[in-house]
Amino acid sequence: MAVRPLSASARVWSSSVSETGKSSQGQDQKHENYQNHQQSSLAGIVIKSALFATVVYGATMFIATKNDKVMDFVIDQQIPYYEETIDLIENGSYDDLVSAIKAKISSIRLPSKDEITELSHKIEHTSEDLLKETKRKLESARAEFGSHSTAGSGTSASLPANQLQKHPEIEHVKKEVEHLPAIKLNENVVSYVDASVKATIDSFNDLINSIDVSKVTPTDEGLIKTINEKVSELASKVGALSKKFDDELQSKLKVSQTELLSSYTKKELELTENLLHQFNRERAQLESKLNERLKQEIAATKETISQAAVNAVSMVRIEQTKNFEKLVADKINEERNGKLANLEKLNSRLESLEQFAESLESQVVATQQKSVIQKSLSSLKAVLFVSNPEEKPQSIKPYVDDLFESSPDDEVIQLALGELGPLLSKESTQSILTTSQLLTRWEQLVPELRSASLLPPNAGLLGHLASIVFSKFLVSVKGDKPDGKDIESVIGRVEASLVRDELDVAVEEVANLKGWTRKLANDWVIEGRKRLEAEYLVELIDAETRIL
Repeated sequence: MAVRPLSASARVWSSSVSETGKSSQGQDQKHENYQNHQQSSLAGIVIKSALFATVVYGATMFIATKNDKVMDFVIDQQIPYYEETIDLIENGSYDDLVSAIKAKISSIRLPSKDEITELSHKIEHTSEDLLKETKRKLESARAEFGSHSTAGSGTSASLPANQLQKHPEIEHVKKEVEHLPAIKLNENVVSYVDASVKATIDSFNDLINSIDVSKVTPTDEGLIKTINEKVSELASKVGALSKKFDDELQSKLKVSQTELLSSYTKKELELTENLLHQFNRERAQLESKLNERLKQEIAATKETISQAAVNAVSMVRIEQTKNFEKLVADKINEERNGKLANLEKLNSRLESLEQFAESLESQVVATQQKSVIQKSLSSLKAVLFVSNPEEKPQSIKPYVDDLFESSPDDEVIQLALGELGPLLSKESTQSILTTSQLLTRWEQLVPELRSASLLPPNAGLLGHLASIVFSKFLVSVKGDKPDGKDIESVIGRVEASLVRDELDVAVEEVANLKGWTRKLANDWVIEGRKRLEAEYLVELIDAETRIL
């Protein structure tokens, strides 16, 4: 009789044992990675949440200092420490902020990182101990189960010859696995249990689900029950610690809230007092400014009212004057149409008489002005044309100025005086030569002219002496020879013109001379022309005054 190499139950048990070992190892690794990930992710979330809350809180407080709506929202919601934060933003510094934060943090007692880490490690070590104990008991149960199965099979199955002659039989067994009950926490403790503890419990539940209930002995069930009780007890302790921590935190928060409320009340009283003091000061300033402005407005109103009253009185006076003038005009018109019917004729005669009086007055004024001009002109003529050598020389300029002041606004007279003034400004009563004086000077100049007429071109000393000698033998010509070109004929015509008082003809004759004779007679020509210009201008003024 051949022996079956392996029974179906043995194969199932061996496969379950191997699977259980592999799954337990995988669960241990997975549990360890999960715990590390949970710890790192929890710390990162806490840090990021704290930073985000700090940034949002600071930005809200800063915007509240710039926007009234945000400030109203902050006051209505009573955000913690908003007064200190706003006061620090507006009036404080970085050192004040750091000291305030340190003071608030020191007033709250929180568990340290070491304590939290120690608690987490304690939970992890406890879980690991429980897991190792479970593995050990499972391995011992598997060993006992293997020894019982090998003893019942007999010695014939262990013979190699029989096993080689016997073909192995394969049995198909349908695997139905039942699981042990999972670990559950008390409902009163669930809200206080930490996430790491929950993750450990989930790992235990995964391990329990991997165990086949049909292969578990009563000892294993007791062990699982013990594990369940220990985990529940551990979760209860963690929940109690969390609740205690929350209670301590709430008590610290209440104390901080009380202190904050007292400081807020104190700060509110100080701010109220400052606001009242500032309000009274601003009210006093506004009252003084308002009083000054009222005084100015009252003074301006008084001035405006007085000016308006003066204007109204002036308008009334003007209106009354117009009414009175209109009344007088109406009355005059009535009288004119009645008793004074011939007033128009009388008015026309008065107008003609007025015109006659104006023309007469203008004639009288012109006559008087003409007489004054003629008087000044006669004085100037007497000084210019009638000179007494025995009298002391006098300047002619005052006479010209007197004539200029008394002359009317006549263009011809003004032009004549404009030429006469520069001509006689530096002359005296003895500097303007008369016709007789010019004749005397001409007679003195004649011998020189005769000798100069005999000089040859480029004459030297001998030529001058010869001209002087031969000029003594020249015969003087008397009378007027119009066609004579020699020097004697010119001398005769000049003397005849001076005797007849024709100074303009004599000056023209002398001005036409050539050579040395013209140069010798140049001074005489200048004096003669000065006399002629003065006579011409005086005669022009005299003629103009006669036709005024």
